[in-house]
Amino acid sequence: MFNPIQASEEIKDSYIDYITTTFNMADSEYERQFRMELQKEGEVAKGPFLDIGGSYETGCTLRELIKSGDISPLFTDLEPVSESNRELKLDRPLYRHQETALRKASSGENLVVTTGTGSGKTESFLLPIMNHLLREEESGSLDFGVRAIIIYPMNALANDQMKRMRALLKGYPKICYGVYNGNTKHMQPEALAEYRRTYRDANGNPLDPAPNEIISREVMQRTPPHILITNYSMLEYMMLRPKDDAVFSGAKLKFIVLDEAHIYKGATGMETSLLMRRLRARISEPGSVQYILTSATLGGPEADKEILNFAEKLCGVPFNASGIIRSSEKQPRMEAMMDFPPDLFVELQRRPQAVSE
Repeated sequence: MFNPIQASEEIKDSYIDYITTTFNMADSEYERQFRMELQKEGEVAKGPFLDIGGSYETGCTLRELIKSGDISPLFTDLEPVSESNRELKLDRPLYRHQETALRKASSGENLVVTTGTGSGKTESFLLPIMNHLLREEESGSLDFGVRAIIIYPMNALANDQMKRMRALLKGYPKICYGVYNGNTKHMQPEALAEYRRTYRDANGNPLDPAPNEIISREVMQRTPPHILITNYSMLEYMMLRPKDDAVFSGAKLKFIVLDEAHIYKGATGMETSLLMRRLRARISEPGSVQYILTSATLGGPEADKEILNFAEKLCGVPFNASGIIRSSEKQPRMEAMMDFPPDLFVELQRRPQAVSE
């Protein structure tokens, strides 16, 4: 069940990550003190403030999709934990737009997922990526090499996705993942020391990364991750630097995800558009690459023509109107209208025990 208090803490932590990333300090002690100050009550957040939003139409569960053969049966092995502790729950219905994205991506279609904030856009690209990797594992073809590049506009968003990856893949070492940005260290010992300084358990003891989390550039060059999380600037640097370019030498790229796609306009959009073309030219099978764009602010059905034009110019590949995915909210029917006199509410406030009388 959704925990709004926990969610508010995660949002605050993500914002603190954004601030500390933006104002990065070379001195680790100053950085630690800076983070401690930001984490004090009321410094960056005063809440949570709760607002009731709509609910979305639901579809099949992952378990039902497994039974029908639409997704890999290895989803049951992906997280060897109880159902309540799973990141991707097997028995909870997917939102209809998540299921649609999974089915259309599996058929090879390029997608634009334009749904509201909090509608589960991440699952709309994460499920197709996981399904593809698990299908490769089924067939015995899951070797080293990048299959998916997830591009975020800010390091804070990338760091938030890494938290999700750690929780999702901690019990499935066959799938490797890693983040490449300005904070990614070159050498493994340096990266490991930084990781231990940053991540600690509940008792304050330093944590080591999971075997399938690649934390340094030198290891990425030697054994590229299946899922690479980065930003467009660092992706360009990777393609220019001879050693980093090795990450793409054995790439079997299937998915390129552009999160918050609406920011890629103007000069940033032109640069990213050229980068997408250079990236496809760099890999051995450019025709196999699918794009998934996500945004909450691209517009309604009346903007479909502009959305397709934007997506095609940005990515340099065709998009179809059927690949634009939107959410649909539930509109439960009101069973009956009942009118209560205002005095009743005054009485309930004065005598709460009256509810049970």
